[in-house]
Amino acid sequence: PLTHRNGQHEFWKPCIFDSQPTDRFAELVAWIMRNLNGDLSVNALARRACMSPSHFNRAFKSVFGSTPADFVENLRLNEARRRLSVPKRTLDTIAASVGFSDRDAFRRAFERRFGAKPRNYLSKFGSASMAIHSNGEVAAGSQTPEECLAHESH
Repeated sequence: PLTHRNGQHEFWKPCIFDSQPTDRFAELVAWIMRNLNGDLSVNALARRACMSPSHFNRAFKSVFGSTPADFVENLRLNEARRRLSVPKRTLDTIAASVGFSDRDAFRRAFERRFGAKPRNYLSKFGSASMAIHSNGEVAAGSQTPEECLAHESH
């Protein structure tokens, strides 16, 4: 424990960050990806970054150009989209594994982001025909990722 001049002891939990916000956020994003099914509220993320929630919101938005909630939802949905191509996974399992409280909340968010219901998206862009563009978007068709990237460079 730390001791103040008045003799009182201060107990503190060390923060994982002792640097500038941009450095803090690099580690934070990796931590978020490892904990998609956990509490990723602004308060939880601010605690993790050793900032007040209001300062965290401002700093996060200045670094990433979006709110923490939108950023987390996009990460969760992109990971869910990837997991949809794994055979025999239920929507309930996928939704829970990326932090959605229930299948309906997941379905609504997925449809809002990708313009299709999860199962419809899977049948349209099934794993056998899925290619990932360099911008992270999924493309339909039989192109390989290499063909997709070659096409983008023209």
